[in-house]
Amino acid sequence: MIKLSRVFALFLSILVISLMSNSSCNSSGGGTSLGPPFQNPVQISSVNGVLDLTFDVDVFPGEVDGQEFMSAQYNGMFAPPTLRVDPGDTILLDVSNLLEAMTNVHYHGMQVSPLSPSDDIFIMIPSNGGFQYEVEIPEDHPQGLYYYHAHLFGITQFQIMSGLSGGIIIGDNLEPFPQLDGITEQVMYLKDIQIVDGMVPSEADIDPSAPTNFTVNGQTNPVITMRPGETQYWQFFNIGANLYYDLVLDGHTFFQIERDGLRQTRTLERTEILMPTASRVGVLVQAERRGTFRLRAREFNTGPAGDMYGGATLLTVKVEGEPVDNPIVLPIPENEFPPVENLCDAVPDNKRTIVFSETPDGNTFFINDRQFDPERVDTTVTIGGIEEWTVQNISEELHVFHIHQTDFQVCEINGVGQPFNGLQDTINVPYQGQGQNVQGPGEVKIAIDFRNPIIEGKFVYHCHIGEHEDNGMMAVIEAVLP
Repeated sequence: MIKLSRVFALFLSILVISLMSNSSCNSSGGGTSLGPPFQNPVQISSVNGVLDLTFDVDVFPGEVDGQEFMSAQYNGMFAPPTLRVDPGDTILLDVSNLLEAMTNVHYHGMQVSPLSPSDDIFIMIPSNGGFQYEVEIPEDHPQGLYYYHAHLFGITQFQIMSGLSGGIIIGDNLEPFPQLDGITEQVMYLKDIQIVDGMVPSEADIDPSAPTNFTVNGQTNPVITMRPGETQYWQFFNIGANLYYDLVLDGHTFFQIERDGLRQTRTLERTEILMPTASRVGVLVQAERRGTFRLRAREFNTGPAGDMYGGATLLTVKVEGEPVDNPIVLPIPENEFPPVENLCDAVPDNKRTIVFSETPDGNTFFINDRQFDPERVDTTVTIGGIEEWTVQNISEELHVFHIHQTDFQVCEINGVGQPFNGLQDTINVPYQGQGQNVQGPGEVKIAIDFRNPIIEGKFVYHCHIGEHEDNGMMAVIEAVLP
C-alpha cells in the first residue's frame, strides 16, 4: 500500500509550483506565448487492491502564470494527484482538515455506496478534524474518468476554485481496442482560478464572468510535442467551479470514445466539444501534419441572464520530427465497441418532472420551487427500476443537471430525439426560449438507471454550476429497497 506522507506531499508541491512558474502567458489565459512542457498530474495507483493515502487540506502557496497566491489545496497541490484504481478496489482516504471552514470529499460519478464512510456528501469534516473514507468499488464498475472534489453546501464553488478537485481513473478504457495498446495517454485537468490580492475571492465575491486564469493541470499554455501521424489519448476533466469549455483543436478532429466515466457506443468525430461543468471526455487525437496548433476554449455565453466566459488558449501542440510508421486507422469501427444497454428503449417504472428556476436577480436558485434543505427528502425512488425524468429550465441561463451514484441516457432535448451514444452523469439543460422551444422552457428527457442496490441511501441531484448549487439548486433523493 502507498501512503502519501507529508514530506512527499511537500516535495510534490514544490515541484508543481516550479513547473508552473515557467509559464509566460497573460493572466486572462488568452495569450499565445508558449508555456512550459506539458506535465500530467502526479498519479497514485492502488496496490494489491487498495489505494491508501492521506490528504492534508490546508491553505498552501501556489503560482499560476507568474501570480503567487494562497488557496485551499490537497497536500499543497493546486492540481492534486490522479487516483488510479481498478474495479473491485478499495479507496482509503484519510482527510485531515486544517482549514478554518468545514470540508468533505465527493467521488463524482462513481457508482458506490452513498452511506458513511463511503461517498456520503452529508459528512462535514470540522476544522482541525479528520475523517477516513472507505470507498469500495464494485467488481462490475464501469471503467473511465471520474473525479473527487469538495461538496460542502454553501462553499462548494469557493473550495473547488481554490483547488479542491482532482481526477480518478478506474480501469483501462482502451482495453477493448488492441490497436491503441501503448499509445501516450494525457490527463488534462481544466481548472480556472480567480486571484485578487493574492487570494481566491470569497464565495460571495466570485463572479463567473470575471477575468480568470485558465489552466491545464495548473499550467498556462503548456506545450505537447507529437510526431506526424501519432495518436494520443487525451482525457479531459472539467473540474473547475463554474465554467463551460467549448473546445477546439486548430486543424484537427476529436475522435471521442468516452463521456463521464462511460465508454460510448461508437466513435464520435467532432471538430468541437462543449464540456459543461463537471463533464469528462476521452478523445483520440491524431497529429495531422507538421506545425503548431492551439487547443482553445472559445468564448461562451450561458444565456441572457447568465455569464460570459472569455476565450483562452489552453495548450499548444507542436507536431514535428519523423512521421510514425503505420498510423492508427481512425475512427474505431462501431463493431469494436462493447455493447451498451439502451435505457430509452425501456418502459419506465416511473415518470417525474424536475424544474430548475431562479429569482429575477439571479441570486437564488430552486428545484421544483424549493431551495436545498439537507434535512428534507425531496424525491424517493425504489431500487430496481428505470425512471424517465423530464428536466425543465424556466430560467434564462443554462444549468447543468447531475445526479449522484448513478448514470442516465439522454433521450430527447427540446423534444428532439437523440442518437444513442451511451450513458453519462451530466447534461446541459437549455434555457427558456433557447432552440426549438422558443416560447417554452428548455427541456431534456433522460432515462435514469436505479437498479443497482449499492445506491441504497440518501444522496443528491443538482445543478453542477457551483454558484447555482451553493445558492439553493440542489435536492435530496433517497433510494430504498422494495
